[in-house]
Amino acid sequence: MKYKTLLVLASTFILATSCGENYPIPTVVDLDVNTIPLTASIHSQDQHVFITNENIADYIESYPNQFGKDSKSKPAPITFSWEELNDLEQPASNYRLTISESNDLSNPLVYTTSETSVDVYNLKIKTKYYYQVSSNHYGTFFNSDVLEFSIGDDAPRNIYVDGVENCRDLGGWNIGNERIYKQGMIYRTAQFNYGGLVNKYECAPTQKGKEALINELKIKTDIDLRRNIAFDDYDEVNGITSSPLGVKYVSAPMLYGNSNIFTTSKNIPSIQLFFNTLADASNYPIAFHCMRGTDRTGALAYVLGALVGMNEEDLMLDYLFSDLANIGNPVKASIITADDFFIKGIANSEGSTLSEKTMNYLYTTCNIARSTLESIIDILTEE
Repeated sequence: MKYKTLLVLASTFILATSCGENYPIPTVVDLDVNTIPLTASIHSQDQHVFITNENIADYIESYPNQFGKDSKSKPAPITFSWEELNDLEQPASNYRLTISESNDLSNPLVYTTSETSVDVYNLKIKTKYYYQVSSNHYGTFFNSDVLEFSIGDDAPRNIYVDGVENCRDLGGWNIGNERIYKQGMIYRTAQFNYGGLVNKYECAPTQKGKEALINELKIKTDIDLRRNIAFDDYDEVNGITSSPLGVKYVSAPMLYGNSNIFTTSKNIPSIQLFFNTLADASNYPIAFHCMRGTDRTGALAYVLGALVGMNEEDLMLDYLFSDLANIGNPVKASIITADDFFIKGIANSEGSTLSEKTMNYLYTTCNIARSTLESIIDILTEE
């Protein structure tokens, strides 16, 4: 479907001057905007099948070779396109797409292109947007009407960061009592630089990916869960002591593998550092990661989601969503649901809700103050 805007300048002919030359400006511009669905989705067909599968955990267990091998975690783009005709039959200098959560287009996302289409990523789910296409003829802009659309409700909000697998916003989930887990606050992802020689999982953001992390997601704090020489003489970070993004760097190295990271005594100081960092509102937005963004990152994301009020079904879906990424080998629900892992530990803790049980579990196993955990809940949730 197209939305046509006819734009006419009052003057008959205008000249723009650039570098000493005169350029004619059209007086009539016919801007056809191809409208997108009123409710758009950020999920690909593979992702839609995954998140609507009622037995995805069992399916992964039965067919592990079909998961963790391909790069299918990237969200689907929202494609904006348009056509322009004008009385001079000349192409525009460029086009500008403006997107905002406000109908006055304040605090916008702005995309400039010489093409007549642009793919947009990393919009929020459950959010209404307004947009406008502008045609630029040597500094004179012809604007379409302001149109609108919404992003659908289905979580997770997976994120496109060029060069990085397995990146998503932890927010966007309903958590009961008419509250939601805030979007744009905390992200789980894979590593931000190639590791040392021992690290064969080669994933790192390109320059375009870094720009997305810094300029789009506005990351202020990078929490690195990978092991380093100071931790146990094992270098997963390739010697770095600062963030490749140039933001605040928090090194919180942890052991992983066939063990519960929350009951591994060597991990406790780093787990405390992780939650203390999250309790400081000035650190947001935050990105945290290990190597693949699955085991240590997945465990912390699960427990953090349980703390703020997510239900068990959504927690497991987010945990297993990593299997759409090229992570080498799939993660499986059976690992973290074993008797000696954190899900059973939370279930056996005191409390009338999953959130209360999780708070007590973190307090008793990691000695994290309840006041710290309550501050995190306040920061990350809203009505």
